Amino acid sequence: MNLPHGPGTYADPDLPAETWGGRKAQQYVELTILTYGDLCINCGLPGSNSADHVIPRSKGGAVYDIDNLGPSHRRCNYSRQDKPLRPVGIPVESGIQHFT
Repeated sequence: MNLPHGPGTYADPDLPAETWGGRKAQQYVELTILTYGDLCINCGLPGSNSADHVIPRSKGGAVYDIDNLGPSHRRCNYSRQDKPLRPVGIPVESGIQHFT
């Protein structure tokens, strides 16, 4: 399943670092959901209430760039942290076969 989100962009290293938060972040969350819909880029379920950075901020991703944002549930966003996006629809191996 291919979920809509920006292609990901890096922050300009020549500009001062920005932080994510406050009213500006809330406006970008609204813009992200209006632009891409409410399907979570992490789990594929509807009802996103947050925006997740495609390229994590800690890895140099642009903070306030709609091309670096995708809709996400807050819980999915927090659990992903700074890991790369995992394609939705690819099952995560549980390891149960190891015990059978």
